[in-house]
Amino acid sequence: MGVFTNYLERLGSNFLVSAMIPSLALVVACILVFDPILNIAVAFIDPKGTPQLVSFSVIVFIFTVIIGFTLTALNTYILKLFEGYVPFFPFGALFARRRNAHLQKARSLLEERDRLKNWILQLENNAHIVGQKLNVEDLLVQYYKAVSDYDLAYPKDLSDVLPTRFGNTLKAAENYPGERYGFDGVHFWPRLVQVIPGEYKSNIDNVRNELSFLVNMSILSMLFCAFCMLAIVHSMWTSPGAGTDPSVFFEFMGKAGRYFLAAFGGFYLCRFFYNASIFSVGSFGLVIRSAFDLFRLDLLKKLGLEQPVNSIKEFETWQSLNELIVLGSHSLTFTKLDYRKEE
Repeated sequence: MGVFTNYLERLGSNFLVSAMIPSLALVVACILVFDPILNIAVAFIDPKGTPQLVSFSVIVFIFTVIIGFTLTALNTYILKLFEGYVPFFPFGALFARRRNAHLQKARSLLEERDRLKNWILQLENNAHIVGQKLNVEDLLVQYYKAVSDYDLAYPKDLSDVLPTRFGNTLKAAENYPGERYGFDGVHFWPRLVQVIPGEYKSNIDNVRNELSFLVNMSILSMLFCAFCMLAIVHSMWTSPGAGTDPSVFFEFMGKAGRYFLAAFGGFYLCRFFYNASIFSVGSFGLVIRSAFDLFRLDLLKKLGLEQPVNSIKEFETWQSLNELIVLGSHSLTFTKLDYRKEE
């Protein structure tokens, strides 16, 4: 019962931070900006309008909760959208262009990395020449930086490159355990999370909440911008002759000017929160990588397997376990796994 209560408390906290606050911000912004259309201020002016004010507060609460639960339910879809897996109409061509741009950048980083590597090997083969050792040390620093920059920004396989920085950063983190230890991080994460200590799991939740908050704020800012566009169209519809009569045009601009400014602000906030989410997903990726580094051997123990005696044996063990879990009887290279004796 206590575990269930703790889970509900954690769910409530996560929901409040990542979904409720962004949805409340959207509702309040719509109330303030679209009051000329919605006529909400009347409820605050009329001294006899207390029931109306209470009803209005209930409606605000209901809309906030509905939007919040919608964001929570669509969290995976929204993240996939940010990663670039969902090139929805009419942005398919733009996604393709962005992926080509990231492919080009990834290739450039790989070429720089390989160029430094070959240069270092050439200098090491001529180590007898005076001054070459110093040059090698300088190049090693540049090489390690180039390797690290690529490892954090892009997946190892160029075919996995995605159209967004957000997606490539997360994809690189997903591929990390496969490159280091020989197993698929996506398939093993639901198992690994069962052996992660509560304190570290709370740290993961906090970083995930920060990421979800920024992503939701970016999505809702763009939604607010779309609402402003609709309000501009509404203002044009209610101002016939704005294109021919100067007086009507200025009246239209007086009504629609606030919506133009609000739309610009919404677009700016969308970009701002998206850029912030890129830094946040980098932190999230590092936390996930660290979880695999710290607790993967605990997972082997939980699965009842013998602890490997060295890194080579560990890689072979994870490869076999990965074949067993991901492919099962369809594996072509599976080798037996030795289970540890009961303690």
